[in-house]
Amino acid sequence: MSLRAWAELLRISALFTVPGDALAGAAARGVRPGRGTALAVGASLCLYEAGMALNDWADREEDAIDRPHRPIPSGRI
Repeated sequence: MSLRAWAELLRISALFTVPGDALAGAAARGVRPGRGTALAVGASLCLYEAGMALNDWADREEDAIDRPHRPIPSGRI
């Protein structure tokens, strides 16, 4: 298993959009980002990545037919 395959599975390029939600929540509450915001960002990142991996696992049979180049059906992960 290569680092590139994991980056593709977890869609690392989209990861930078996730922290904005927690930061926007802090701004909407009118508080400065602090420890709680950092924890919310961390939790959001973990949930996002888990969702990406679980979605590809759930779609592995369909992806084997329609998108065999993806990491799971191609056997890279």
